[in-house]
Amino acid sequence: MSRHLGSGYQAIRSPWADYAIYSFPDASRIRSADRQPLMDAMNGIIAVNWQAIEPHWTAASSPFDGKYSLVLAYDSSGLVAFSVYRVLQMSAGPAIYRSGTEVLPAHQGRGLYGFFTNEVLKCSGAAERPAGGVLYGWRTRNPIVWAANAKICEKVTPSLLDDAQDPGLQAACVEMCASLYPGKLLEVPDMIMRGAYGHIRHHPQAYHGTASLVDAAMSRKIPNSADALFSVGYARV
Repeated sequence: MSRHLGSGYQAIRSPWADYAIYSFPDASRIRSADRQPLMDAMNGIIAVNWQAIEPHWTAASSPFDGKYSLVLAYDSSGLVAFSVYRVLQMSAGPAIYRSGTEVLPAHQGRGLYGFFTNEVLKCSGAAERPAGGVLYGWRTRNPIVWAANAKICEKVTPSLLDDAQDPGLQAACVEMCASLYPGKLLEVPDMIMRGAYGHIRHHPQAYHGTASLVDAAMSRKIPNSADALFSVGYARV
């Protein structure tokens, strides 16, 4: 794939001259002819970061459904990072769910994940809402991803670092999970989703700082790499 997504798409402003960043609050805006090559590239990044036995995104489970939003990053070699998210309305108010963010290893550490997060909060309208009024959820087995998302939250459940429990966030976890993954039960209060990653296996690595503490907590709670934690916090915007 080329550095740019293609004619007809406008890159957004970013801090990098060597990346072209595209943002689609409505992922169905991606033209039909561009979808399969882009989905192949997304699955290719996942296959680098995970041990994948089958594609994560497929025509039957497409990231180009209008319920999804996308942020994409290209360099001269093609797609190097992406983020898929959803904006939801829950009983406690508006919510954001990070459906999946992946960055190729050679491009990690440059701030793409944080830039994506800011774009998600901006495009979802979270920045225009009262502080503490936006629920922010994600599902992961990756300690770095968990730590990065928890960092932007005032509070989060499950709290892996201080064991504090928030009944409102626990209820939000259950509601959000039921909305996104019907039939998938959460083990409360640890918010464990068994078998979430049966088709992909997370590559463990050496973790540092907060991520090392999160990794230790995850290793205790979900030693099976197919399991995941479903987390929800109050986004700090």
